[in-house]
Amino acid sequence: MNRDNDVIRAVGYVTIQASHLEGVIEEIAEWLGAAVERPQHHETARISEKIKWCKSAIKQLNSAELTNLVRSLDKAENLFIKRNELVHGRIYFDDELPEILVPTKAGKREKHIAAPELYDLAENIYNLHIRILSENSFKLVAALSKVIEA
Repeated sequence: MNRDNDVIRAVGYVTIQASHLEGVIEEIAEWLGAAVERPQHHETARISEKIKWCKSAIKQLNSAELTNLVRSLDKAENLFIKRNELVHGRIYFDDELPEILVPTKAGKREKHIAAPELYDLAENIYNLHIRILSENSFKLVAALSKVIEA
C-alpha cells in the first residue's frame, strides 16, 4: 500500500479493505449456512449482525478447531467499529489545521486524525482478512463436513 499524508486517500483504503473483509465474512456465513439455518434476508444484514450470527453458528458446531475463527471475528467486530466511526463521522479540513473527525454518535468526542493512523487501520483490516482466509478456510470446511456428513 502506498502511504502518503492524504487523509481522503487513506479513508478510501480503509473503505476498500473493509468491503473485502465484509465479503469474506459473508462467505463464512454462507458456508456456515450449510449446517446452521440462516435467518431470512441475512445476506443483507449489517456486518455486526452477520458476525454475531457466525459466532453463534460456530458455537452450535461445537468445534474446538474454530476457536481462532471466533477470535478473528471478534477482532473484525472491533475493526468495523473503528471503520464505522470514521466513515459515518464528519471530517473537517483546513489548510492551516490538522483534520478533525467529528463522530455522529452521542458521547463521543471529536479528535484529530492523520493519514498514518488511517493507513494502519486499513492494513489491520487487510491483515485480518488474509488471516481469516489462510488460518481458517480448511478448518471451517473440516468442521462443517463432520456436521453435514453426520
